[in-house]
Amino acid sequence: MYLTKLVEADPATGQVTGHPCFGCPARDAALCDALTLPERVAFRQLGNRKLLSPDDTLCWQGDHAAYVYTVTKGVLRLSRMLTDGRRQIAGFAFPGAFIGVTLEDEHSFTVEAVTRAELCQCSRTRFDAFVERHPSMQQRLYSAAAGELAAAREQLVLLGCKTAVERLASFLLDMARHTPQPASGAICAALPMSRRDIADYLGLRVETISRELSALKAHRVIRMTGVHMLEIVDRDTLDRLAAS
Repeated sequence: MYLTKLVEADPATGQVTGHPCFGCPARDAALCDALTLPERVAFRQLGNRKLLSPDDTLCWQGDHAAYVYTVTKGVLRLSRMLTDGRRQIAGFAFPGAFIGVTLEDEHSFTVEAVTRAELCQCSRTRFDAFVERHPSMQQRLYSAAAGELAAAREQLVLLGCKTAVERLASFLLDMARHTPQPASGAICAALPMSRRDIADYLGLRVETISRELSALKAHRVIRMTGVHMLEIVDRDTLDRLAAS
């Protein structure tokens, strides 16, 4: 894990050069999409770029929440340890996700990298001051909070009402939405996380995940195209299972 400067300026002209916002893959999904380009440059000057290797920890549950982060590349998992030692994964953060905004002074979840990941890091103090000066960011924060609330409600339904195969179907469709799709028209879903991660997210046993994946493959609903990639062959069936 290490940090690099986000912005470099020409010492003669003071102009920003090589600015990462220009080619950021999460540019259209991140909170800073609400800003003009000069505002983005000003925002990026507040922080650093943080690089994580798989299984690196960004922050621990209970840590002082001194920074906020925007995921620009990779996938991270948000988890919490229960009092009996079990782990519950609350969600996965994809490019564009914003991490660290909380009403409390402590992080509610442990955040770890599933894959190699890059994030923009900014101190909460500087971030709060910047948001105060830019109402467009306030609106995006509100929209992001509303989206997280809706996702939390969906997760409650998933864990409380759905069967194992219905939970898995919902998860695979969600992963497909986060996966760049090929020009061939096939519907693919990248699964960079382990089956243990999937099980801890869906509230199931690892053996159950393996069994239900095998059943979906046997019924030609999905097919594996790589170690961490599958193709959804029968979208209608998967949709029907997810909607049950």
